[in-house]
Amino acid sequence: MRIIKTILRVLDDKFETVAHFIVIVSGVAVCALIFIGAMMRYIIKVDFYGSEEIILFIAFWLYFMGSALAAKKGTHINANMLSLFIRNKKTLNKLDLIKSGLCLIMALMATLWSFNYVAWSWKMGAKSNVFKLPNVIAQIPIFISFVLWDLYLIRDVVRGFAKIRTAEGEGESCS
Repeated sequence: MRIIKTILRVLDDKFETVAHFIVIVSGVAVCALIFIGAMMRYIIKVDFYGSEEIILFIAFWLYFMGSALAAKKGTHINANMLSLFIRNKKTLNKLDLIKSGLCLIMALMATLWSFNYVAWSWKMGAKSNVFKLPNVIAQIPIFISFVLWDLYLIRDVVRGFAKIRTAEGEGESCS
């Protein structure tokens, strides 16, 4: 079991390094392309034809890799206000487990949808209008992101069960 945990941790660290690289490079590229396009349009008076298409393809990688990193770190947007109203830690742990379980179900459905979407796009051979790039280039990060969300939500569900078990074990030993 320890070997599996080590392998998973190493793979997760490698993913994080690659994802950070993708986010940084794509973020810089999107900013640079927007800046270059604006300068060309307003200073040189030449249209940067097709820049929006390139920006869109790169932005998909930026957004969805950022989403996967947020899921890993638990820094994604969340509207959990239960802790304002409920003070019982056991109840909060159980509600957190329910939330993680429901999110996992929804993420699994989104993963299936995104896989079907990428497979359909691949089969259709859809290409972009200007540069004739395969649309699947911009759709693959959607699928990757949802797969990673699934993995991190499975982790969160396992952690939720562990929190509940630990809290119950502590409660029994105090009696």
